[in-house]
Amino acid sequence: SGVKTSVIGSDVVDSWKVKLEELNVPDVKSSLDNILGHVLQQKQVSDLSERNDLALTPEQVDHFEKLCHCRVARMPIQYIVGEWEFRDLHLKMQPPVFIPRPETEELVELILQKQEPTKPVTFLEIGCGCGAVSLALLKTLPLAKCKAVDQSSMACLLTLKNAIYQKLSDRISVSQHKISDRVKDEDFSVKFDFIVSNPPYVSSRDLMDLDPEIRLYEDLRALDGGEDGLSVIKSVLKVASKFLTEDGTLWLEVDSSHPELVVRYLDMHRASLKLKFVASYPDLFQNDRFIEIVKDA
Repeated sequence: SGVKTSVIGSDVVDSWKVKLEELNVPDVKSSLDNILGHVLQQKQVSDLSERNDLALTPEQVDHFEKLCHCRVARMPIQYIVGEWEFRDLHLKMQPPVFIPRPETEELVELILQKQEPTKPVTFLEIGCGCGAVSLALLKTLPLAKCKAVDQSSMACLLTLKNAIYQKLSDRISVSQHKISDRVKDEDFSVKFDFIVSNPPYVSSRDLMDLDPEIRLYEDLRALDGGEDGLSVIKSVLKVASKFLTEDGTLWLEVDSSHPELVVRYLDMHRASLKLKFVASYPDLFQNDRFIEIVKDA
């Protein structure tokens, strides 16, 4: 019998489509599009799974099915394909490092609206994860320099890897650092024109209600904001108070219930923190998601 060198891809894809749907796996079409794009090494992945003319080699079918099994186990698609787009950046992803969310692109936009690209700035990112926010800012602000910290050594390594991959490593320094309530003078050696953080803000009791993709695979330290979801945010405010330049800005991504709580906390600690709430901004879904705070002289 003649050796079959390729398989009709659409049959394989269709059978997995049925399997994934029966198992209530979310986002079946985009999962399959992305897995196929990865297996076929194609950049343009939209609607790949709908095509009838797909020809796959037996090796590709094997690879495709392995990755589909990962998706059945609810592994996030970003970890399965090992890379993801964030704004105009192509970034490497690796479990359990926190996966950047689409709304965080809006945080970057907000910050960029307030920056002059021709002005040299130094900024700090607290909780850099894979480096998405810092690197997106550096890419658009050619004179900016950045210090990025994360409590996870794997996150720091991935940020560095992405910085090298994006040819931005000469303007970023990355270090493993867990911020706490006790902010010391020697934590950072300079003051920052702005600080940005998408800190853990899920209250501890809500962690187990998160989707299995998040709960089973992502580093929960990147999500756990303590009892009220504010414990890390409060530490970030202390860092901002100490290490922002005069008139420097702190940008935060928070839970939609947090802006009013942060306003209250800043009022209560006005004398010691010397930080002033400027505004909160909604995300695409009209949730209060981003906060701008400025250092008061």
